[in-house]
Amino acid sequence: MKQLLICCFLFVSLNLYAQNEPWKRPLKICSSIDGVSWTGVQTFQDSSGVPCVIKLPSGILISAFQWFRQPAGSLTWDRVAVKFSGDNGISWTIPQPIVVNGLPVNFARPFDPTLTITDSNRIRIYFSSGLNMVLDTSINTYSAISDDGINYTMDPGFRFSLSDRLVVDPALIKFRGQWHLVNPVTTGGTGAYHNVSPDGMNFTRVVDIVSDPSHQWIGNFIEMDTNVLRFYGSGMSIWYSSSPNGGMWSSFTNTNITGGDPSVVKISGGNYLMVYTGPPYPTSVNEDLTEPSDFKLYQNFPNPFNPVTIINYELRIANFVTLSVYDLNGKHLKTLVNQKQNAGKYELEFNGGSLPSGIYVYKLSSDNISEVRKMMLIR
Repeated sequence: MKQLLICCFLFVSLNLYAQNEPWKRPLKICSSIDGVSWTGVQTFQDSSGVPCVIKLPSGILISAFQWFRQPAGSLTWDRVAVKFSGDNGISWTIPQPIVVNGLPVNFARPFDPTLTITDSNRIRIYFSSGLNMVLDTSINTYSAISDDGINYTMDPGFRFSLSDRLVVDPALIKFRGQWHLVNPVTTGGTGAYHNVSPDGMNFTRVVDIVSDPSHQWIGNFIEMDTNVLRFYGSGMSIWYSSSPNGGMWSSFTNTNITGGDPSVVKISGGNYLMVYTGPPYPTSVNEDLTEPSDFKLYQNFPNPFNPVTIINYELRIANFVTLSVYDLNGKHLKTLVNQKQNAGKYELEFNGGSLPSGIYVYKLSSDNISEVRKMMLIR
């Protein structure tokens, strides 16, 4: 129960956007061609928060987040979990809680996860934890190392600690040969504590990053190119600031997304994906319902597909649905919006056109609702 209170406190007091318990919010995912304007918002994971997503050298995406799937006290409640995607974020594996071997028995469960790739292409997770699962000055930034993204071994010591205050919500990146670690200021100010390191393990504190109450340094880094580092953070809307060196930062640019704890990753084709903490679940029948339960397949999608196939589905809220088709590398091939209503159900005609026989990924979506599956097209 004390660990539950820790995470609730962090969400409420450090993030303007997370004013409810984190288990009452889903994670959302969206895409962008420029990292500024975002489209295609849909649910990424139920009852979760504090996400991070990175791209492995193999091209596989891995996301880590704090998971609060009911019931409280279960193996999926208040646990760091990970999911993987091999098709540029179109489809993801089911969440799997991580294991941190060597975590002291009197330490809190890891929370506030951030993933990085080491110089030897291993996965290192940085996280918050502390003694006896009590929210006090023992809460520091720690790390653990992994070869598969699921099973980790605790690194010795801490990465950053302050004697007079807790340290939470780490964000890290290696940029131009130097590791940067930031943690939001938790007492008596705004902005972020800033540390640098040659190896990602031994950090030296440098000048803090200046901010204001509307722009909280709770989020994640992304390297735009070899000369530009960007940080996406939380506030009234998700924002970003840019830097040539990790120490000097530009003014804030707001995106069109309202949310918190953003993490952005580049995918093939020069596009971007963002995972972030979304709005709370609806509490009234008068509110728009945008969770996956509002999207129900009337019958199972035909698989294999023929060149021309009718897809049947139910949709309670939205007026139209799009069908997007991708190859296994995540390349968008075509989008269809044609539909008609038939006896209370909806039909959308898929025309394979000139697509050759093979395996494809298709996404049926409307507003924030989607279904993603694989299909085999035969001729």
